[in-house]
Amino acid sequence: MRLPSNLRMKLARDFARVKSQGSSQAGKYLVLGALRVEELTEFQFGLITGGRLGNAVVRNRIRRLLREIVRAHRTEILPGWQMVIIARWRAPQATLEELENDWLRLARRMSLIKPKTPAAPRTPAP
Repeated sequence: MRLPSNLRMKLARDFARVKSQGSSQAGKYLVLGALRVEELTEFQFGLITGGRLGNAVVRNRIRRLLREIVRAHRTEILPGWQMVIIARWRAPQATLEELENDWLRLARRMSLIKPKTPAAPRTPAP
């Protein structure tokens, strides 16, 4: 299932606004920048994979992995946020699971995703 194009940030001014007015957190593989925008009914995200990461094949692979992470957690992301995900130099060596754990840790720290609700304790069957 593809992500709708309205969830993607495409304009350079949107990226610049998140950078100048928003806050950011750095992880081992990613930097996550976010800005609260009240007019948004959903969220928007943008990806930055700089040339230092490697050639186009490497950068496109990282972008595909990051889009998959956002797609997998789409229902958990709170509406009204613009976020920019920047891949750090270690990202090409990371697995999908490592990137996902790093993104989840940063998103929870910045309160971008719904908090986990504790599971109800199970009662033993008689």
